[in-house]
Amino acid sequence: MNYRLTGSDRKSAFTLIELLVVIAIIAILAAILFPVFAQARESARATACLSNTKQMALGQLMYSQDYDETIIPSNLYRTTIDSVDLQLAGVWTVVMQPYLKNTQIFFCPSFSEAKLIQAMDDNTCDGGHSGYVPTKDGKYLAHYGIAKNNVYNSGDPATCSKTDPAFVYANYPGSGWDYLDMTFKTESLAAIVNVARTANIGDAATALTTDGTSVYTKFGCEAQFRHKGSGGNFSFLDGHSKYITGNPEAHQIKDENGCLIEEYFTKDR
Repeated sequence: MNYRLTGSDRKSAFTLIELLVVIAIIAILAAILFPVFAQARESARATACLSNTKQMALGQLMYSQDYDETIIPSNLYRTTIDSVDLQLAGVWTVVMQPYLKNTQIFFCPSFSEAKLIQAMDDNTCDGGHSGYVPTKDGKYLAHYGIAKNNVYNSGDPATCSKTDPAFVYANYPGSGWDYLDMTFKTESLAAIVNVARTANIGDAATALTTDGTSVYTKFGCEAQFRHKGSGGNFSFLDGHSKYITGNPEAHQIKDENGCLIEEYFTKDR
């Protein structure tokens, strides 16, 4: 007796066209989802970095409480003058360590040397990464930098700029060496007009110069491409931290005299 296979008896199988269609759909879904996964990973890294800056903000507050409200210095010793060994012993990351007891806090999971170089060489930043990045032996003391006592442009109402962002006034907070008269100057939290608006630690770098002769720290515009290519995290003198979009030095407001000031880096307005 002859038997014929019915449709239900035959083994089903994909045709070549069907397989190609399935592969194409999977490829399209992967192309759509992979960038989403990458963004999610970067968001997680940015959050971890923000947590680091929060811990540093609290650490520098504890330092201030122990030292009569003195703002933590960038270095207890003089760059290019004192020995490198002394500079390494007195850098802010070492001074703050007793309050953190965690060296990993100083390293950001989103750090990219290429983005740091891009930020330093950007025409809105200081320019010229040469001599700083790559560092001596490629080693960083921190993926963050700290403010030094620096003044930029005029804060005098008679001569300040009220319209030109290129001449915005900034007065950065911080204790440390004044290289004009070679004195070590301490700055108090009481001297800061608005501690909740004034940042002193942020995404950037602290490391040895490429020739290994001194410790440097970068702070400010160097953070602008750290996270998602569009900003960086900063610690403020009241103990909080937050993400600032774009170049943080480009965030500008006017003081009571109508003078343009850098919003986050002006201690006396």
